Formats: sequence, structure tokens, C-alpha cells
Amino acid sequence: MQLPTIKSISEIRKSATIIFNQVRKKDEVILVTRNSDKLSVIISPKYFQSIVEENETLWEELEMTRSKKETKKEPIYKLQDVIRGKV
Repeated sequence: MQLPTIKSISEIRKSATIIFNQVRKKDEVILVTRNSDKLSVIISPKYFQSIVEENETLWEELEMTRSKKETKKEPIYKLQDVIRGKV
């Protein structure tokens, strides 16, 4: 990811169509400011989708790790013992 381009809300208002097209075509990231305060971020749909997919992958990995830790606490039974009703 490249560093964001900083634009004021006034700049966005003046040339919104051009800016949004640049973001979409070049996968630019725009940090929108108002009075030098961070206000919002504009990203392309493609970049947004990549963030969502990466986030989903990280959550799945976290859940797998948690599941493995919980499973380690459970007792282990032999299949024969289960079949014979010893457990």
C-alpha cells in the first residue's frame, strides 16, 4: 500500500469526480482533512475488498487457534473404548 494523499474536504468538494476516478483507477488512498484534522479515508472498492478478505482470513486463523487450545483441554479417548462403551 502506498502512503495516502492528503486532501482537504474543500479540495474534495471542488473536484470530487476526478478524485474518485483517480482512487478507483490507481488504487490511491486519500486522507480527507478538515482544518488539519483527519476526517475520513477514501479507498477504492478493490482495496476495500482486499482489506475485508484479509480481515476474514485473520479471524479464521484466530478462531482455529482458539479452537485448538480448547481441544487440547479435552480428554482423548481410544475408538475401541468408545465402541465398547467404556467411555
